[in-house]
Amino acid sequence: MPAVLGNIIVIAVLIAVVVLAVRSLRKSHKSGGGCNGDCGNCRGCH
Repeated sequence: MPAVLGNIIVIAVLIAVVVLAVRSLRKSHKSGGGCNGDCGNCRGCH
């Protein structure tokens, strides 16, 4: 049972990190900042 609990904790932490990263990217995109790395589609790169 402790191994299962450890797996659940690790999965929960990974999900939290992904959710926070997506939130940050959306917030950055909505405010007009940040570049997605594709300068062909980015008006702010050139």
